[in-house]
Amino acid sequence: MGSAQPQSPSRGELFEAVEPTPPTPAATPVPMWHRAVPNRPARPPLLWLVGVHGGAGVSSLAASLRWAGDAGQRWPARIGAGADMDSPLVVLIGRSHLRGVNALHRALLAHQAQATPVGSAVVGVLTVADSARPLPVPVAQRREEMEGLAVELGARTWRLGWLEQWRALEPYEMAAWDPAADVSPMDEGDPTRTPPQPVRLLAEQILTAARIAGTRITERARHGAEPASP
Repeated sequence: MGSAQPQSPSRGELFEAVEPTPPTPAATPVPMWHRAVPNRPARPPLLWLVGVHGGAGVSSLAASLRWAGDAGQRWPARIGAGADMDSPLVVLIGRSHLRGVNALHRALLAHQAQATPVGSAVVGVLTVADSARPLPVPVAQRREEMEGLAVELGARTWRLGWLEQWRALEPYEMAAWDPAADVSPMDEGDPTRTPPQPVRLLAEQILTAARIAGTRITERARHGAEPASP
């Protein structure tokens, strides 16, 4: 008879340490970083943007959101409060075509089946428009189903429309935006100086959702650390 699985070590004040639960047989293991996410900014990101397929738009969004990190197409797995550890907060990103919507749905199913790194918290899912044209009806219906699952799991849902300005820019050319900044510049129409208004609005909503999720995780950790009442 095999020995019981040991409990995970403490992850710091962000969340309560829990014992890993094996994924169900139907859950497909997701790709993850088995070390701290590389190419991390000097200041630890509040949350990580994770693309569920190539070309999802993660690099452009990470360049535009000063407090978000680019985790590429892998889940952060070294979760904790240390300097070399990663935030548990994740936003899943995919394009609004059928492939992207289905990939988002599979990622949510994997998280529901606990096949994702222990401590991960999906703050929300974001679909980024793959065209300026309306979605085909089957794709729109599939997106509704995917977003319904996200809501069931306690995540937010966002949709970012087509940004023609971004087609001619590399991520490093895009202006970064911090909703906490004291100055709210007017939209000059130059995405190298000011992010497009839809991006700024999205940034504010994601930041608010991340702060709420972080507060809840911290509160659960504190309650878990309190001694039981006699």
